[in-house]
Amino acid sequence: MRWWLLAMVCCVLACSKEPVPTVPDAGPSPMFCERREDCEGGQVCALAGVCGACVSSGQCRLKERCDAEVSACVLREGWGTDCSTNADCALGQWCKQGLCLARTGVALCPSGEGDACPSGERCNGATLVCEEDLGCVEDADCGAEERCNSGLHACVARCIETASCGVGEHCADGLCVQCDEDTDCAVGFVCDAAGRCSSTPRCYSDRDCEVPRVCHLASGACLPRPPPCGSDDDCSVDQRCDLGTGTCGPRACQPDALEPNDAVTTAFPVSASRYVKLTLCPDDVDHYSLTLERGDQLGVNVEAEVFAEPVFSTALQDARGRVLATGRFRMSHVVAERGVYTVRIASRDALPRAYDVGFFLARGTPCDDDIHEPNDTVETATTLPEALSLDGMLCPGEQDHVRFTVPSSQGVKVSLSGYAADRGLLRLCVLGESGGAELGCSDDVEGATVSLPASAVAGQRLIARVVGDDARTTNGYTLQVEWLP
Repeated sequence: MRWWLLAMVCCVLACSKEPVPTVPDAGPSPMFCERREDCEGGQVCALAGVCGACVSSGQCRLKERCDAEVSACVLREGWGTDCSTNADCALGQWCKQGLCLARTGVALCPSGEGDACPSGERCNGATLVCEEDLGCVEDADCGAEERCNSGLHACVARCIETASCGVGEHCADGLCVQCDEDTDCAVGFVCDAAGRCSSTPRCYSDRDCEVPRVCHLASGACLPRPPPCGSDDDCSVDQRCDLGTGTCGPRACQPDALEPNDAVTTAFPVSASRYVKLTLCPDDVDHYSLTLERGDQLGVNVEAEVFAEPVFSTALQDARGRVLATGRFRMSHVVAERGVYTVRIASRDALPRAYDVGFFLARGTPCDDDIHEPNDTVETATTLPEALSLDGMLCPGEQDHVRFTVPSSQGVKVSLSGYAADRGLLRLCVLGESGGAELGCSDDVEGATVSLPASAVAGQRLIARVVGDDARTTNGYTLQVEWLP
């Protein structure tokens, strides 16, 4: 009986007019990955750990870009895979950017240092050939004395201590940065991936933008790529068209709408707001004035091409002309008294510099000057009292100087005490009378102390200088001087 039932079932299936459904093809199995090198065919390692299409060049290798038409990584123009060393090329050729080129087509850097290369190029230590500087992704992309700032996509000089960094920066893990977290920044700012205080997240290169957008360095915004120009009509009012390159470039420097404001007396009055499309012409200085109440915290944010930051300077001064705080693109200060204050913005570049500036106000805790002010310079140094002790207050952006004379045949011990290290370290230095040479310095958290023997300082007039470990330090202290036999 069983064989008869089986035959009937087979007959029904064979005679049925309905096609047997097919199993849908699920496609190729996903390829799991940890980095770009694990993926093939121009794909990138997506957030889910699976190889897929690219959306920005930042997902590709340094020598690649994301092609918007195929959503895949392709080699950048001028780069190839024909060689990795000079030995891969024919006699008389050199390996540059993966391509074998004649000697006339390359610039050499025999010392292995980038100083021998044209602007915008770096020395390939393996081939001793100058190549396009593509920035970096990791420290291995940089020189021995450099670190990769992955937020900037740039190799920067490795720092060891904060003293080697610029104003408003500190050394963190070998990088000079303005901040490690948002709380390190002034009100209205956040700490971005490059360790810089920014009012909004910004791009630093085209690798930060989804294709086909490009990074507008002046604003930090990802914008559509501008079309090539054919005449000045295709450019903004402050630019002209270079017909040779088809790109818009700056015209001869034109004053902005807030000029004249080149002096304190002609400072442009501002409020807590943002002012855009401003220009610093060569040898130009812009001044802005505003009235502040005691306890007002003023934040200043200059927005310009990010790599122009080293040539910018920003300063706040009071009605007496005393400089209270300094910075480059960013500055913050809490004022101790009501009055009219002036913000001074300058550039030491020979080129015109376009910029925007924002002024932000919040409430803060003011730092009241001690009775020894002004003593921010060697020339205005306070004379040490006969008791050989002095109580002082170091406010943000200040340096305190105290002058004393060492008796003949004696040495000196200068020490700081009575300050809270968690409010910012204080650094003590003893200088010669002119303030030039540092005879000794200390920033010991247990209490800075400098001792100098009689053979070095007997009978000399010296200067004790007290500074904070950064421009935001507010701390009281006691300075004590003792004579040594």
